[in-house]
Amino acid sequence: MITKQKNTKKILFQLNRMGHSETNPILLRMLFTPEYTKVDFGYTTTNKYIKGGWIKMAKETFIENVATKKRYKMIKAEGITIAPQKHNFQSNKDWQYYSLFFEPIEQKDGVINLIEIEKGTPNDFNYYDIPLNMIDGVELL
Repeated sequence: MITKQKNTKKILFQLNRMGHSETNPILLRMLFTPEYTKVDFGYTTTNKYIKGGWIKMAKETFIENVATKKRYKMIKAEGITIAPQKHNFQSNKDWQYYSLFFEPIEQKDGVINLIEIEKGTPNDFNYYDIPLNMIDGVELL
């Protein structure tokens, strides 16, 4: 009989990865825990808008295991509003750190996508083919 391995560790990945557009925030870190998966982002406004524009997150945002197509739902967001509400910036020099929390992901090597909007535009916060090798993560106590 094969038993499924339970996530028992806290594993942190430093990623510093851009999405599919220059206007996307930087995906900074992912933290895997037995209770949730936390993803941290950093967003800096641009000169495109006089007051820096706005950001928001779709409530349907999910993480997808590329190999199995299994999806993990977003369960909470901190530091960013959920659509249709928007976080409006005050200037084109503003920045925002925020975190998204998802259902816990299996702690094993793989490739994931983080998708705000399927087949989205460059304005959506989509990240494709993110490799996660457990050996690259740092176990937290």
